[in-house]
Amino acid sequence: MKTRYDIQGQMAIGDTENMDEEAQMPTRPSDRLFDKIPLITALIAPFITLTVLAVGLVGYLSFRNGQKAVNDVAYRLRNEITQRIYDHLHTFLNTPHQINQVNAGAMNQGLLDAYDSTVLERHFWRQVRIFRPVSSIYFGNTRGGLVNSGREGAADSRYVIVTDGFASGPFRKYATDSLGNRTDILVTVPNFDARTRQWYAGAVERGTAAWSPVYILFTGQDMAIAASRPVYDGQQKLLGVVSTDIFLSQISHFLQNLSIGETGQAFIIERSGLLIASSTDEKPFTEQGGTEAQRRLHADESAISMIRHAAEALNKRSGGYHHITDVQHIEFESDGRCQFLQVLPVPDEHGLDWLIVVVIPQADFMNQINANNHITAFLIVLTLAVAVVISVLTARRITRPI
Repeated sequence: MKTRYDIQGQMAIGDTENMDEEAQMPTRPSDRLFDKIPLITALIAPFITLTVLAVGLVGYLSFRNGQKAVNDVAYRLRNEITQRIYDHLHTFLNTPHQINQVNAGAMNQGLLDAYDSTVLERHFWRQVRIFRPVSSIYFGNTRGGLVNSGREGAADSRYVIVTDGFASGPFRKYATDSLGNRTDILVTVPNFDARTRQWYAGAVERGTAAWSPVYILFTGQDMAIAASRPVYDGQQKLLGVVSTDIFLSQISHFLQNLSIGETGQAFIIERSGLLIASSTDEKPFTEQGGTEAQRRLHADESAISMIRHAAEALNKRSGGYHHITDVQHIEFESDGRCQFLQVLPVPDEHGLDWLIVVVIPQADFMNQINANNHITAFLIVLTLAVAVVISVLTARRITRPI
């Protein structure tokens, strides 16, 4: 019994010593750090941290979705505008070739006398009155003669042109009245030969419909392009070349009436970079006057910064305009703002090869997005404030009995 008592006593003493040793063990720094944190803070901090992370993630996703929505809308708008321009060009550029086809067919079948300049003059005058996009319709024969009827100037003045004897030689331009009758002589050119003109030689060389190079009118008021077609008789003998000119300013008028975002622009260029038309008021050629002759402008010479920067970016990104073979989408900076660009080639079977370019600033789509971002930011701050208030009140209520 004594022995058991001694053992139990020793054990009791041992337990006491262990308790003293535990009491004397040093406290870890991390334990002391957490001991100093108030309980209310320990309750609030995790809740607020999770709330901030959740709200921040929602805000970030909202911004990213807004950016994606802007890109999608810009992409659809560029596609829609580019397609509208393409469709308009297709119709506009087909018109002169259709007129030539009708006239060439009538001459081939003998329905329109290719040797009677008076008949041709009256026929062309009536056609010019019907087809508004057309600036002039004319025929040059194998003797170098010419008969022409057209319109010019803002007043839409009508005129006819004929060479003496319907052969190469003096060229006379007459004003006409409302019935197509000649009135005053406007211009006389001593030597004219239709066969030396590019619209004539190009069509004969190709043996089919062809386009002339774009040229500035001698009046200096507009640019034009000629669609030409060789005319043969029933025995496939060449009678001459029929041609139809169209004013290219009409393309600019169409582009100017398009809604291209808020501040977007559209323009059309040749593969050389020379401007054909644009949605601005800028003419694609230099003004008259001074010592220098009028010349056409390249897109990178434009006074419109958006067009100039777009042309530079397009030429640089594609490695040259001639390397653009299908639709392309490009983003670039202009005046410190991001711009969305789309380019589409416009080739045709008669040798034309232009590029449609549509440029829309990203800022045109960001107004509503920015407004939504401001609202989102306000709601985030409000949510955080409410979360903090609720967490503080809840933590105080929990810790009050303690």
